[in-house]
Order: sequence, then C-alpha cells, then structure tokens
Amino acid sequence: MKKAGVFVLLQLLRIFCTADTVHAVPEDRLAALDASLSEMVQAYHIPGMAFFITDPDEIVFSRTYGQCESLGQNFFIGSMSKSYTALCVMQLRERGLVDLDRDISAYLPEYSFSAKVTVRSLLNHTSGFDSHMKLSDVHVTDSYGSHEYANVNYDLLGKLIERVSGMTYEAYVQEHVFSPLGMSDSLAKAEKARDCGRLLSGNRNYFGFFVQGDADYPGAGSWFHEPAGFLSVTPADHARYLRMYLNGGVSQSGERIVRKESITSMWYDAVPLGPKQGAYYGMGWNSITADGTRVVFHGGQVENYISYMFILPDAGLAVCFMVNGNDEFGMNMLMDTAFWNSLACLQGGSPQKVHHASYVLIHLLLDAVYLLVLLLSLFLLLKAVGVRRMRANGTRANPTPADELRTATHQAAVIGRAAIAGRAGRLVLLLLGYAVWPLLLLTFTRLLFDTPLWVVKSFVPDLYGIIIAGSSLSLAAAVIRIATCLRKRFKDQAV
Repeated sequence: MKKAGVFVLLQLLRIFCTADTVHAVPEDRLAALDASLSEMVQAYHIPGMAFFITDPDEIVFSRTYGQCESLGQNFFIGSMSKSYTALCVMQLRERGLVDLDRDISAYLPEYSFSAKVTVRSLLNHTSGFDSHMKLSDVHVTDSYGSHEYANVNYDLLGKLIERVSGMTYEAYVQEHVFSPLGMSDSLAKAEKARDCGRLLSGNRNYFGFFVQGDADYPGAGSWFHEPAGFLSVTPADHARYLRMYLNGGVSQSGERIVRKESITSMWYDAVPLGPKQGAYYGMGWNSITADGTRVVFHGGQVENYISYMFILPDAGLAVCFMVNGNDEFGMNMLMDTAFWNSLACLQGGSPQKVHHASYVLIHLLLDAVYLLVLLLSLFLLLKAVGVRRMRANGTRANPTPADELRTATHQAAVIGRAAIAGRAGRLVLLLLGYAVWPLLLLTFTRLLFDTPLWVVKSFVPDLYGIIIAGSSLSLAAAVIRIATCLRKRFKDQAV
C-alpha cells in the first residue's frame, strides 16, 4: 500500500530542496500554503489533519484542520514508530549492550533461524522475513539479504530492547526518549491511548464515507505492535523528537539522547530499496539524495490513521503531517498532491489545481465495481434456486444464457466423450462454473497484490465486506446447483 506514494514523495522533495529556508518564507506564502491545505482537506474529504514545519529551535508553521483541533491531540503514527525503536537500539549500542552484527538469537535464544539474522539486518529489513509475517510464524525466505519491508523485524527489535535493558518496551521509551525530550503527552503503550483523553478518533472509509472508530489495538497475534507501528504521539511532541535530530542528538534542554554518529548511521548505513529506485533504507529511516540535497523520511499507517515526516539535514528543517483517517484507494492516493502544493507554496510558486471531483470519481468507480461483484454473485444464487425449483416442478423455462451454455457444454462433452462422460463431465463444469468465482474473490488480493485477506479486512474494510458477501452468495449458489445436479442424477439412476 505504500511504496508508490513514497517514491512520488521523493520527487516532490526536489522542489523543496531548492526553496528558500522556512525562516525566509514571507507571510503571503504561508497564507497560500494554509489556503491550499484547507482546500485539499475539503476536496479529499480528510477527516482531520495536523501539519507542522519545525527548525532546530521551534515550530515555524503549523495548522490543524477538520476534526483535529490542536497539536496536543494524540495520533497513532504507524511505521513512523520504527524510527523511535531504531533510536532505542542505537542507545543500547552506545552503552555496549548491543552489537549490530551479532545474531539476534544471542539476545533472544527463542528466535533462531536457518540463516544468520543480525540486529542490523532487522533494522535494514534484510532479514529475509516476508512482509506479512507475524512473530508467531516468522522464518527466513528467499529474500534473505535483500530489502523486504516487514513489520516483524521491528517487533523483534522491541523484544531485543526489553531483553537487553531489563525493562518493558513502554518503560524504556518513556525513560530514555519521551521524558528527556519533554514528550509528556506521548505513549508507548497503545491501549493507554484509548483512555488518555487526548486521542483523536480515527476513521476508516466505507464506500467513500469516513466512519469513526477504534483502531485494531495490538494483541498477542497481531501483525505488528508498538515497536513496529503503534506509538501514539501528539504533533507537538513529535516536533520535539524531530528537533532532536536537527540538533545532532541533543534535546532542547541540552541532554544528549544519542550521538550524532549514531544518527548518521540510522540515516545512511543503508541498503537500496531496489536496483533502480535510487532510494535507501537505513535504520528506521529512508534516505535519498535529490539534486545534491540529502533527504531522510518515513511514512506511517495503521487501519485508521496515516502520517508522513521528512527531514532536510542541510537546511535544518523537518516537516510532518498526521491524518486521523485511512482510505487506501482514495484519500491516501490523493495526498501526494498535498505535498506538491504545500512545497510549491513554500517556494513562492502556484499550487496545482485541486480537482474536487477526483475523490468522488475514484469512489464511484470502486462502488460500481463492488456493485457489479454483488449483482453477479446474486445472479448465480438466483439462477441456482430457479433451476432447483424448475426441476422440482418438472417444468422447463425458456432457455437462458446459462441454459445455452449448458447445451453447448453438453455438445462439447459428446464430441469429447472419450475424455468426459456425459453427466459426470457436466458436473465438473458446474463445479468450475459455480466454484471458481467465489474462490477467485477470496484469493485475488493475494494473487494480484500479494496482500492476504486479513490485511484487507483491516485496511480496506468495504472491499473486504464485498468479498465476503459476494463469495458467500456464490458459494451458496454452487452448493445448491451441484446438489440439484446430483439429486437429478441419482433420480435418473433410480428410474
């Protein structure tokens, strides 16, 4: 769900790399930026958004939109959490408690693999773990040694932090990151966000409409947990976190959080994301050099929130936005324009036209496909029920396309009688005709997009509902139709 947007972002950053520093941006540019973001919030039906730009000392521009009323509200930041986990690992390395090139089994003996999986390979996502693995089924695959983004890498790093430090992940992050940075409103335990009083409710999208609801709080069998993607922070706190990087690992109170050399390693001790992509993954951060300017960045996503952050180390600026909604095929795709327009405004250019119809057209197309799937599945069911009634009454209806198809199939069976014997061949064709469709519905996300159905359930709930409804209707049709055929066969044999 993510890589295409990431690489569009890389191109957007080329614009910002040549812009004036934010300190020099006149008020009219900031006003244009505010107007542009406000228009996009409306056009893309964004439920709520927080946006800020910070330099090493303070936030120099910020706005909140829609359901978000202040920078003091909590968001789940998804995979942006990975940078926090990588920071903790680097702190432990500086204390001599972790060797990045040591096998993870030296720290967690219960996790031993068929190939050497080092702490570094977990940080770089080169462990060979599949993207959709969980802690309960993690094992090395053929991707070993190459970058394959997998949440389970960082969940294992969370366990490493706990084992080495003797503290829970929550306690460690609180004591060594949140507290020294003054991040008093941020939480490293997802469940605590539910009742903190500051959590901005998230939104899932159903058929083009956002509906508020809880996130899928991580449990024992979850795809990912806090170390990989479920920290809850406020935009104001996260700005303090990003300023720590801009200040070479030192908090604004002067306390050293991590060495500057460790930050350099996090950003640039990296592996390529692919042979021709020109982007790299370090330790909780992506990096790219755009027109000679270094950029580090990361995005985040849970079921009902999305977020992005990027740092321009040479310019001393960090930018972030957080949205309390997730719309995989609609809003999420359109948010690329938010970057184009905001960055164009910062450099004094004119923002691209925001197409207010885009969001509606995307969802109308999706809804039309969803409706077609349901109608086809319902047709199969009604046809199966109609055939059963017709045969039960001993009458025949006027030929339908399905009848003609069966007639053609029978003729083919006669021609190929050596391979298919009459009614048995017809039964096989019925099985294929009525069973392939529901099986296709249940498996196409895995076959075409390498995304299992349980991921679709959380991240694209309306599509999941259509898949389940359509496959249930068509499977019921298959059962009725095959049962009717068998019943007639047995009846004919009895006669």
